[in-house]
Amino acid sequence: MEQMAISKSIPRIRDIWKTILTITFAWMFDAMDLTMLSIVIKSIAIDLNISLSSIGGLLLSAALLTSGLGGIFFGYMADKIGRKKTLSISILTYGIPTLFVGFVSNWQGLLLLRLISGFGVGGAWAAGMTLISETVHPEDRGTAIGIVQSGFPIGFMLAVFLSYTIAFSPNGVHPFMNWRLAFIAAAIPAIIMAVYVQLKIPESNIWKNQIANDQKNIKDLIKDAKNIKYLAIAILLDTIAMMGYWMYWSWLPSYLSTTYQTKILSATQNLSWLLLTQMGAVLGYISYGRIQDKLGRRPTWVIFTISEGILIITSIFILNIIITQEIVNSAFLSIFYAVGFALGFGTGYWSAFGAILSELFPTKIRSTFSGLAFNIGRSINFVSPILVGIVAQIYGWAYAISLSAIAVFITSVIIWMLPETKGKHLE
Repeated sequence: MEQMAISKSIPRIRDIWKTILTITFAWMFDAMDLTMLSIVIKSIAIDLNISLSSIGGLLLSAALLTSGLGGIFFGYMADKIGRKKTLSISILTYGIPTLFVGFVSNWQGLLLLRLISGFGVGGAWAAGMTLISETVHPEDRGTAIGIVQSGFPIGFMLAVFLSYTIAFSPNGVHPFMNWRLAFIAAAIPAIIMAVYVQLKIPESNIWKNQIANDQKNIKDLIKDAKNIKYLAIAILLDTIAMMGYWMYWSWLPSYLSTTYQTKILSATQNLSWLLLTQMGAVLGYISYGRIQDKLGRRPTWVIFTISEGILIITSIFILNIIITQEIVNSAFLSIFYAVGFALGFGTGYWSAFGAILSELFPTKIRSTFSGLAFNIGRSINFVSPILVGIVAQIYGWAYAISLSAIAVFITSVIIWMLPETKGKHLE
C-alpha cells in the first residue's frame, strides 16, 4: 500500500525533468541576482560616489539580510497555497526589483531594491527545493537537487559574462548604463521564467494529497520537540556554512581584481580563474548530489567541507603571493587555475541542503521549516561581508577572507548532530 501511495505521488518522467530543469533555471537567475553586485561593486562605488568598504559592504549584505524574512514568509506560503504558485511569486519578487536597479541614481535607492530582491531570493529556494524533493523518487532525490543546485554556478558564470562584456566594456555602452544594463539583462529572463512556472509546471502531488487527507494539526507539528530540535541544528549548520561561503565569495572578485588593476594579471586571466571555479562548481554540485545518494548525507558532507576548507586557504595563499611578489610564470599560474577549479568543485556541499532539510520535516511544514533553516542562516550572514571589510582594514584582505575556512571546517562537526536521511520516503 505504501509503495502504491508513493507511485501515485510521483509524476511522469517528462514532468519530473521539466520541473528539474525549470527550477534549475530559476535558481540560475537567483544566483545572477545575488552575485552580480559583488562583481561590479567597485564600478557602482565609483559611479554613485560611495565608500567601498562601508556602504559597499552594506549593499553586498542587503539581500542576505532580507532573504531570511523571505524564506520565512514564502516558506509558509508554499505550505499554504502550494509550491509552484509560491515559486512563481517569489521569482517575480526578486526579478522586478533587479530590473529597476538599472535605473537607480543613488545608493539609497539601490539599497532598497536589494532589500526587496533579497526577500524574493529567500522564498525561491524554499519553494523550489521542496517542490523538487516531493517530485522525484527518494533514491534519486540528492541527484536531482544536485542538478538544480548546479544552476547557481551557471548563474554566477553568466553574471561574470554580463559584467565583463557589458559593465566593464570599454566601448559600445553609454557610461550611465554600464553596470545598470547588466542588471536589466539579468532580470528580464527571470521575469519570463516566473510566468512559465505558473503556467507549465505541475504542482506537487505529495503536497496536494497531504492537504486533502492529512488531519494532523500544523500547530502540533510546529511545536513537536523533534521538529524544533532539527530546526535549531539545521539553522546552526546553515548559518556557519553560509558564513564560510559568503565571507569568501562576496569579496574574492574584488580582491582578485587587484591583480588586474596593478597589471600583475590581465583581465582575461582574472576572468578565466573565476570561470574555472564555477565550472568546477557545476561538476561539484552534480557529483555531490549523486555521491550523497550513494554514501549518505553526512559522510559526503564531511569529505567535501574538509577539502573545501583546505582549498580556501590554499587559494588565498597563492593569490597573496601573486599580488605581493608578482609571481606570474606559467607553472605557478597553472597551479592557481587548478586550485580554482578544485575550489569550485568543493562547494558542491550546497547540494546537501535541499535534500537534508526536505527529509527532516513533514509535508505540512516542510517548506516553512526548510525556508526558516536555510534563510535564517543566510539572513544572519548579512554581517559576513561587513565583517570581512572591517577585518581587512586591520589585518589585510588575505587574512580576512581566509577566516571563511574556519567556518567551513566547523560544519563538518555540526553535520553529525542531524540524523542520516538518505533515501527517506517523504510523508
